[in-house]
Amino acid sequence: MSEEKRPNISEFGGFISKDEMDRLLGNYSDDHGDQKSPDFVKAMCFSKDKVLELLAQNNAAGLRIYYGLHLTDDNQREKKMVLVATDADGCDILPTGVTSGDLMGSKGGSGLILDQGVPCPQFCSPDPSKPNNP
Repeated sequence: MSEEKRPNISEFGGFISKDEMDRLLGNYSDDHGDQKSPDFVKAMCFSKDKVLELLAQNNAAGLRIYYGLHLTDDNQREKKMVLVATDADGCDILPTGVTSGDLMGSKGGSGLILDQGVPCPQFCSPDPSKPNNP
């Protein structure tokens, strides 16, 4: 049995066209049509400074985005995206002493964990065809 070569993290990701973006987002919206409620979240916005601070950590070579769900005391469900830096091996860079739980390939370190993005809808890119879109 041959061992599969792990891809280099510098090769992860690729830029796409606006048409491809529209297709992907449309597919997501169509697939989650039953979630067209006030709590439907299609994106999160994070500060450039916070993302750059996350990526400026020693040994950071990439970024992993986890989907999360916060359950409030009154049983509301808030969708979250949790961002962590990864090293060149694709391992999460987490604070020292943090138990990784279900996070595979995590390494302790001085890691920062980024949350508290602002959801869209509520804070979305303006759409000229919808003047009331914030």
